[in-house]
Amino acid sequence: MKYIQAFFMSLGMFSAIPCPYRPWNEKARPLMLVALPFVGLVIGLLWYGLFLLLCRLSVPLQLQAAVLMVYPYVVTGFIHLDGFMDTSDAILSRRPLEEKLRILKDPHTGAFAVISTAILFILCFASMLSVTEQIHFKQALDIAQGDPMLSLILIPVVSRCGSALAVLGIKPLGHSQYKAEPGAKKEIGKIAIVTIFVLASFLAAALLDAGALPLEATRSVLIVLGGTAAAYLAAIASSVRHLKGVSGDLAGYSLIVAEAAGLIVLALVV
Repeated sequence: MKYIQAFFMSLGMFSAIPCPYRPWNEKARPLMLVALPFVGLVIGLLWYGLFLLLCRLSVPLQLQAAVLMVYPYVVTGFIHLDGFMDTSDAILSRRPLEEKLRILKDPHTGAFAVISTAILFILCFASMLSVTEQIHFKQALDIAQGDPMLSLILIPVVSRCGSALAVLGIKPLGHSQYKAEPGAKKEIGKIAIVTIFVLASFLAAALLDAGALPLEATRSVLIVLGGTAAAYLAAIASSVRHLKGVSGDLAGYSLIVAEAAGLIVLALVV
């Protein structure tokens, strides 16, 4: 029961998905990050379902791309995008560490945050438009080899696995809310690793068994997920190097970078 409560607590905190069941159990609070990959799975399934719905309604490709591009930000209530903007402001300021940490906690939006978000949106929209056009073209010629858009289900899972492990495994910043006793932190880390392994194995087996991903499409999906994971590692390593620790903002920043990289790689391999 505690794990179920932790999932819904995590869903309520890290997404804007309406849910009538909103428990709060302080004992389940340390498990919220363990449930984060499952929140990613829900977000990914809805993302892919939205893609299918837009195709079924014959929505113009440009509008499809725009809706699919903004979905991950809207469905999370912009919580991770807020972390991306704050962290961009801090890192790109190129100030001393103390000043960077002050900027990170500053509620005001700086120029670097606006510029970074504009670049992010341009890249994500261009990538999604390229993907939707390629999918439409292949279907029109009846040469589709599986459905590479199934990557949309798994990209949020991978990015949230990274966030859970980063917050649990890296020294937190002084103002971070994700501080835990060393023993509990170690135990939660073990559970998170097991959760990630089981989730990844289940999804891979289900997709391959259903025949939804022929060999070529399977390779494409794995490349996309690899690019997502690599981008997360690069983003969290860079941000920790600049700020000497991790917080929710840095985890959100790395999550946004990872999902954007996933879309870019998808556009390149589709």
